[in-house]
Parts: sequence; structure tokens; C-alpha cells
Amino acid sequence: MDSSWIEWTACAVAWVAVLVPGGNKRRGPLLGLVALGGAWIFGTATWLLFPAVSGILALLLLAGSTRVWRWGGMVLALGGLSLSVFLCWLFPLPESPVLSGPFATGSLVFELVAEGAAPPLVVQVWYPARKNEQAPRLKWLPDPALAPHLPFHRIGWALARSQTELPPVDDPAKFPVIFYEHSWTGHRAENVAQMEDLASRGFVVVAVDHPGQATRVLYRNGEVIVGKLTPPDLTNDSGVANFEALADKCLQERTEHLERVRRALASGAVPTLKGRLNLDRMGVFGFSFGGTSALRLCALDPAFHAGANEDGLFLGDGMPRGPFLFFDEEMPTWLLKDAQPGEGAGEAQTRASETRIQKAMTGKNRQRVIMDGTGHEAFSDRIFTCRIPRLARVGMRPAAEVHRIVTRRLGDFFKRYLS
Repeated sequence: MDSSWIEWTACAVAWVAVLVPGGNKRRGPLLGLVALGGAWIFGTATWLLFPAVSGILALLLLAGSTRVWRWGGMVLALGGLSLSVFLCWLFPLPESPVLSGPFATGSLVFELVAEGAAPPLVVQVWYPARKNEQAPRLKWLPDPALAPHLPFHRIGWALARSQTELPPVDDPAKFPVIFYEHSWTGHRAENVAQMEDLASRGFVVVAVDHPGQATRVLYRNGEVIVGKLTPPDLTNDSGVANFEALADKCLQERTEHLERVRRALASGAVPTLKGRLNLDRMGVFGFSFGGTSALRLCALDPAFHAGANEDGLFLGDGMPRGPFLFFDEEMPTWLLKDAQPGEGAGEAQTRASETRIQKAMTGKNRQRVIMDGTGHEAFSDRIFTCRIPRLARVGMRPAAEVHRIVTRRLGDFFKRYLS
């Protein structure tokens, strides 16, 4: 993951302009300021350059003062530049991981119109495609407003591996289909790296923005539906009960949405894939609440033959019917011990979820991967937004290592049970 060359070039120009003496004491700082201003406008670092700009402004103001003050301005300018360089390195412009499969990855988006009270849906499809280096690459995030807040914001400018206008690969067999379910207040593009990797290995991956549940849904006509969900209050029994009741309602909505998408795909919503999708024996996986949804779908709908849960709560008593893969962040020490007096409602809910997972693991074709050194969000694209995982709240393991393990296990699992 390398920072944008624009920021590096601007900082280098500013550094030289500050250090190289000249007859006009303000010419160097002005040149550095212009270089940084251009990087701010045309680059992706934006506010990460604020220390450098502030330092050079200080030098510019002090350029006509006494020698001592000028030296102080020089220190501020060089210190600000050093800090901005460090921030640009620490929070890079993310680079999508190299695909592990033999195929290029094509991607397209389509919309389903509203059906009665059911809202319109935005659907994105990733599929194995023929390679064409000239085809344009998609933005990592389809909507810039989905980018995280500063300093993790640069993913909003990053490019994914997926390309547009690519025909699917020739294959006499139907493509296995895997649905992706987003988190509680997430969106369809929160886990692009994993979906692209699965598509490169021969799967068609489908992700839906669930209106009202997704943080934000942007339609082609510019209309936006902002999510209504808020982080649940799990500090007391009433809060847990309210969350689980709302979760049941959300899961029912998701089931209905996915059935609409499945019918649309069968009817040729994607003409290049019409008749080439196996929609009778599908997979499903999801992150956080999306994993909860995958569990529910695999318990209730026989069409979802295999599923995977990436660190989501196991709610309800319905067990998946077929093969299932569990991913979990590092187990907290308190969960490895017997329940202690004073534990709250949230801890009790987590223990109940763990009990259900252990029960599910007694079934046939079940796998579990506990990822030591990871945090909850390590199973999303957030791992690519910072070079220090702990600072990004994703644990301690490097992004490349986490991505490699998760995608390998996901790909091998679905290949075994869907292909």
C-alpha cells in the first residue's frame, strides 16, 4: 500500500524549497506552499497535509524577522513537513490486494424497482471475467459519502481490482452464486476485497444494500435513503430484548430482499449471466450482523446450501442445515471462563451466542477459525486504511496476513461445498 505520488512529490518539493537558501527569503516558502496546495486539491491526503501547510505558513510569516525567529520558523516548517509525511505513510491510499484466483473480476450494478411497500434495491454483482488490462477499474467505494472519517478517509479515492465492461469467462457449467450480507449499519461495499477474491476463483458474488439498514443507499437518480439503525444498547436486559426484536424484523426484511434479487437474477436482470447462474444451491456469508443473517438464511432457506459467519452474533435457535464456516476474532479471556457475578446483559448475550456456535459445531461439515490477534473489524476492508492495525481498531495482525487467511478459507470452503 503506497501513498499517492502527488503527496510525496509535493512534500519533497516543499522540503527542498525550505532548505535551499536563496536571495528572497519568502520565495522558497511560497513555492512549498504552492506545491502543498496543489497536492491538497488534486491528491487524496487533504487534511493529512495540514501540519506541513501550517509549518510553512509560520516560516513565511517569520521570514522577514530576526535570524532567531527565522530559525524557529524553519524548525516549524520542517517539523510540519515531517509530520505530514509520516501521516501520509501511516494512513495510505489503500491498494486492493492482488487476486488469488486465475480470473479477472468484472463488476456491475443494477437496481430493482419498488414492489408495493417493499423499497427499490441496489444490487452489485462480481463475476469471473476475461482479462482486459484496458478496461476501467471501479472505485473501491461506489459512493464517496461511505468513506470513513479522517484519517481513514483515503479509501474513498482508492480503486478496486474490479473492472467494468468485462465479459464473463466461458464455462459450460453454471457459476456457483454466493450472496454477501452487510453489517448492522454497513453497506454492500464494506468487504470488496473478499468479494473480488471469490469472484477471481470462479464464483459470482452478489451484494445488496438493505434500505433502512444500510448506512446509506444511493440510487441512480440521486435519491438517497439514510439508514435508521443505531448502535444497540446492550448494557441491560431491556436493551438486549429490544435489539433482538429489531434484529428479527431486520432479518425478515433481508430474507425478502434476497428472494427478490434471486428472482430477478433468474429472470435475466444481468443479461450476460442469464441462464449461467446456479440459483438452487447457493452460498451466503456476511460480516458482523451480516454473519447473523447468513446463519438465519442457512437455517430457513434450503436454497442456501452453505454459509459463513464473520464474527457475527448467533441469534435464535435455528441451526444451519448444511455446511457452515465460523470466523471469530480473538476470544476475550472472560468468555473462556465460567460466568462471573456482575456480568451484564451484553456479556450474557455473547455467552448465549457462543453456546449456539458450539452446538452448531457438532453438526456435519462445520468449520471454525478463531483468529488470534484480530479485532472485530479485521474481517472488513477497514484493515487496509492504516499501517498500524491497532490504531485502526482491527487487532494486531497485518492486513495482508488477515486477508490471505480469510479469503483462502472462504474460497476453499465454498469451492468444496458449492462447486
